[in-house]
Amino acid sequence: MIFEAAAIAWHNGRLVQREEAAPSIASHSLHLGIGVFDGIMAYWNSDRYYIHRLDAHLDRLRHGSTQMGLGFSWSNEDLKSGLLSLLDEVPPNNYYIRPIVYRSGPNLNVSDLIPVDVAILAVTIARDVDKPLKSHISQFERVSGRAIPITWKVCGTYVNSYLSRRAAAIKGFDDAIMLDQEGRITEASAANLFLFQKDTVITPALTANIFPGITRFTLLDIAQELGIEVVERDVRPEELNNFDGAMLAATMMELRPLAAIDSIQYDSSNHPLFRRLLKEFREITHQY
Repeated sequence: MIFEAAAIAWHNGRLVQREEAAPSIASHSLHLGIGVFDGIMAYWNSDRYYIHRLDAHLDRLRHGSTQMGLGFSWSNEDLKSGLLSLLDEVPPNNYYIRPIVYRSGPNLNVSDLIPVDVAILAVTIARDVDKPLKSHISQFERVSGRAIPITWKVCGTYVNSYLSRRAAAIKGFDDAIMLDQEGRITEASAANLFLFQKDTVITPALTANIFPGITRFTLLDIAQELGIEVVERDVRPEELNNFDGAMLAATMMELRPLAAIDSIQYDSSNHPLFRRLLKEFREITHQY
């Protein structure tokens, strides 16, 4: 995917040139990864935007920020207004929206007294959800949620995702699936995993090491409405031959079929469960 950030951003209540929202080279957020972010899709539907589950995203951003000691005064309504004002100023397109909470000031100390900044970026994104992906079991273990809480979307935690995806790309794969300390499958570098077994969807049960994605919950709701059985349980790599399809799901990635996990081949693009879930998800995100 090719991403291009818009030239302007919302920053502490104002629309500014994007680089005005940059942290100092001496910011401890830059040096230590002390920040919290979220990812939101704004879909351009001919004459207006549809923003998927915005309240849930903003609640998650606020929760993680508070837990990290990065509390801020902007209300959810302030952030919504800022996001919409930003979209009004950029060319109509599908945008991945990245709100981020960080400390921009030139202070390397780890202190809750350093002022907190809030910025919102808009990044154009091409929707290529039909392209199947190839993945593999990563050499990098999923970082423990007991070490850094996974649900808070802490900036520094995503070094784990970066390393796993970069290693996958070097080996010719699109993404990596990580195992936890007990050898259980968790998720891909930044997406939840769903597997198909005849008429049933299987997904790893949520543990402290698995991110509870909003797209994941959307799919569980869709499956329930369609009467599709979903089983949430532990899954191990030796089981992968038992499935007849798989997909990844995340806000930016949306729903992507997996053509392979290591040497195991799947025709996920044509699997009936994938087609049904994708159809319903597209209807939600393209609604007028």
